[in-house]
Amino acid sequence: MKKILLVILLLAASAPAQERYTADWKSLDARPTPQWYRDAKFGIFIHWGLYSVPAFTCKGGYAEWYWNGIADTSTFLHKWHHRTYGDDFQYQDFAPLFKAELYRPDKWAELFERAGARYVVLTSKHHDGFCLWPNTQSWNWNSVDVGPHRDLLGDLTTAVRARGLRMGFYYSLLEWFNPLYRSDIHRYVDEHMLPQLKEAVSLYQPSIIFSDGEWDHDSKVLRSEEFLAWLYNDSPAPRDVVVNDRWGGETRFNHGGYFSTEYEAATSERSAAFQARGWEECRGMGRSFGFNRNEELEDYQTAESLIHMLVEIVSRGGNLLLNIGPAADGTIPVIMQERLLQMGEWLRVNGEAIYGSRLNRTTGEGDSVRFTRSGDGRWLYAICLRHPGAQLRLRTVEAMPGSAVRLLGLDRDLDWRQEEGELVVNLPAGTIHRMPRDHAWVFRIQARPYVERPLIQSASFISIDKPLRVTLAAEPADAQIRYTLDGAEPTPASPLCTAPLRIDRSGLLRVRAFRDGYAPSLTVEQQISVLSSSENGLTCRYYEGDWSQLPDFDALKPVRELRAWDFSLAPVIRREENFSVVFDGFLRIDCPGLYTFYTRSDDGSRLWIDGRLVVDNDGLHGAREAQGKIELAPGRHALRVGFLEKGGQELLQVSFEGPELLKQPLPPSLLYSKR
Repeated sequence: MKKILLVILLLAASAPAQERYTADWKSLDARPTPQWYRDAKFGIFIHWGLYSVPAFTCKGGYAEWYWNGIADTSTFLHKWHHRTYGDDFQYQDFAPLFKAELYRPDKWAELFERAGARYVVLTSKHHDGFCLWPNTQSWNWNSVDVGPHRDLLGDLTTAVRARGLRMGFYYSLLEWFNPLYRSDIHRYVDEHMLPQLKEAVSLYQPSIIFSDGEWDHDSKVLRSEEFLAWLYNDSPAPRDVVVNDRWGGETRFNHGGYFSTEYEAATSERSAAFQARGWEECRGMGRSFGFNRNEELEDYQTAESLIHMLVEIVSRGGNLLLNIGPAADGTIPVIMQERLLQMGEWLRVNGEAIYGSRLNRTTGEGDSVRFTRSGDGRWLYAICLRHPGAQLRLRTVEAMPGSAVRLLGLDRDLDWRQEEGELVVNLPAGTIHRMPRDHAWVFRIQARPYVERPLIQSASFISIDKPLRVTLAAEPADAQIRYTLDGAEPTPASPLCTAPLRIDRSGLLRVRAFRDGYAPSLTVEQQISVLSSSENGLTCRYYEGDWSQLPDFDALKPVRELRAWDFSLAPVIRREENFSVVFDGFLRIDCPGLYTFYTRSDDGSRLWIDGRLVVDNDGLHGAREAQGKIELAPGRHALRVGFLEKGGQELLQVSFEGPELLKQPLPPSLLYSKR
């Protein structure tokens, strides 16, 4: 007995301690994104609740925002609601009509498995506050006390896990019409939100939490850091639980777990920060997340467009969380079932190019070929979004000698050759007719290994009155890192980086890694700004007030004024909403010609040059980009950029393009405090 006890004690002593995280973003952000999530690639999102009873909104809208829509008497939705249900019918009256009488979670789980999904996320509570599980905080506003009289979240959790899939839930941090939320946010967080969220975690032990509704308050007010530290350290959730980045008005794309995009272009490139953290695009098959009876066949994505979307996202290192909106009775609309089964049929043949895949050094060629890599790096997958015909020709791929090239789903190797720098693969006649689905074709190739993209690391890429210190790193570690500072493409003859660089002038740093026997890495670049405090910079003035359009800055007294080196808002703002900022200075132009300027903002922004309004992006709106053109001569031109924030996310980006200049952020090195 003593020997057994000794063995147990020794094993316990030798077992690695579970890392503990402290309740601050520095610690929490250091937690790596669990590998199961990075490998899963495809998940199912489900929006289902009281809003599924009316299941209606205008085209292009979100049906799950129904209660918020009918609360505004000026909207089309308000008028439709009262015409359809009568003047006395309130949103709460939908509760007994939400019966879920045909809900079969086992059938749902079977469908998700056949669709090829690896994880499922159900809305446990949307912004209306109605919960799909019994809880003590919403004791008469949940699916057990009213409506279905059933634990909808718990039943699906059991069914999904029985199929071997990961299960989690969506949770809204805000509740539109909760009196506590509207009157005392601190009591709401302490007495309602956090106890409710912790109760759901304790009951269902989710593998993933999709937080939302974070935009009204910052993460300190919502106590998000405290919750996540509890979740990672002490909760009964799996140790590899995954969360997104929606935990406060300042956190999206900055803090939390994986980065979450929503209805953003699948083809947009993602930054190194996105790739390091992991990212996921969520969207519906139509536009709405909740079922919208107002959407018609042409509003839904086809099976081909959904498969292409999945390929685009995965080739850029992301996951797709594809939404379905069940009806109030618990049935999944047939068109949604069909789309999922069509995706599953394609994935059964081609899934090895999707699941567990890694980002290739090039994401694709042209508009019809996308690349992924197998997890072990052995195989390159070329995914053709159009059938290549008799030959597939790839400019950026070099196959290993003797490599077997195969079209997935076709049980034979294909003839291939390297020809003038291209890989040429011959396809047998009639191949297209022997494939199970003609939405996309996947070629598996044993390609030559390559050096990974180098990393350019620095605490900041702006330095004032002193050289900038930059560290370069590559994988494999023995690769040679070559760089240029004049924007030229690095070659094996370019300067070699053997230690951290000390850069004493502004410019475009371009970096590439080389190693014998490997294909060279892609070129990575970073704008470097080494500035003079006596010359560079902008005057930044900050104002507080409740505006719907940009105010007349010259008629107002600023709350604070400081020197800015770029258009970052964080150093100047003191509150989350109801403020405005104006940047004044001069822009140096070196080459004469026609320039296009852009502002992307949430809410309004405007850009003036030499007193002329060039970009008008004013008014209250979500993230939106506007542009304008102007002819400019060499020299310094007066520049003014104004920004307005009423509520929601604070976003301001200023870019330009012109003669011999691709679109890029305005470099701080071109911004001056005097003419």
